[in-house]
Amino acid sequence: MKYVLVYAAALAACTSMAMAQEVNFEDHRGKTITFDATPKRVVTIVRSAPIIYRAVDGTADHIAGMNADSHQRYFESGIYADLLPELADITANAAREGFAPNVEAILEMNPDAIIQWTHDPAIIEPLERVGLTVVGWGCCTKEERLDYLRLTGLMTGQADRADALIELQEDSDAALAALWTDVPEDQFTPILVVDQLQDQIRVVANGSDDFTLSGAQNRAAGGEEWWKTIDAEQFLVWNPEVILVPSYANDLTPADFYDHPLLGSVEAIKNRRVYKVPQFTMTPDAPEVYLAASWTARVIHGAETVADFGDQMQTAYETAYGRQLTEEEVVLVLAKSQNADSAGYSELFE
Repeated sequence: MKYVLVYAAALAACTSMAMAQEVNFEDHRGKTITFDATPKRVVTIVRSAPIIYRAVDGTADHIAGMNADSHQRYFESGIYADLLPELADITANAAREGFAPNVEAILEMNPDAIIQWTHDPAIIEPLERVGLTVVGWGCCTKEERLDYLRLTGLMTGQADRADALIELQEDSDAALAALWTDVPEDQFTPILVVDQLQDQIRVVANGSDDFTLSGAQNRAAGGEEWWKTIDAEQFLVWNPEVILVPSYANDLTPADFYDHPLLGSVEAIKNRRVYKVPQFTMTPDAPEVYLAASWTARVIHGAETVADFGDQMQTAYETAYGRQLTEEEVVLVLAKSQNADSAGYSELFE
């Protein structure tokens, strides 16, 4: 028994030493971040960071606080409220308006680290002035978004989990890109992404999506602005074959287009090819957001384009969040009720 106890004590000591191993990496400012051990209390101000941290860490136990906007957007309703109910119980007063840190509240959380955007030094300086460690995330290239997973893997000691999530995305993107190698981009299906449909119509011009992976061409692309505001006449000139409605446009559905008094001659509307984008794009930073390209390809070109989409979706959610979606959650994620009257949707995702 004595030798067993000695061995157990030695094993515990080795485990403790491994857990206490110093962590070093550079954040998106190029600043070296050092932790004496894996952080146990992390506060997130970046909206999507709680989702990413929970996915990579495999637990919410180390998230000590978050931005109120994160809580409202993701954890009060929708798929993340279903999948990650534990995040709804986390203190959500880490930021005031926008991303301005609530330093007093954060100090009460006693954090080991804060995840914050790098675009404005003024939202980092107050935190570092009081001695807090800030991990800066840049925005918003594809490589930076993959780095959110990599940096979180380093912070949590779960680099293998981060790599697995990145591999899913890279494999999916490569398989899609291979479908269009012999198709000139000017032959891709013309689409528009519309998030406001009022007297003036707002379209997404230069968002996060790489529509070339889906064999699609965004008619509004070009210039530097994220959005463009257009009138009905320009909409008719562009005449998209497919219209996508982003998941974050909560008050806009395909039905709003089918009932529109001025746009009925647009190909996408005439043919009822307006689709609400699924909830795996609620944030462009989510580990499963790469599914959007496969979904779009399937919607535009047919089920055979990505024949195993259902399996891909379940693998994505199981890898990221530790369980498969229920039938009810699949209906929610895929916005099946909102897309019920859109051409072919029920058959594509039955």
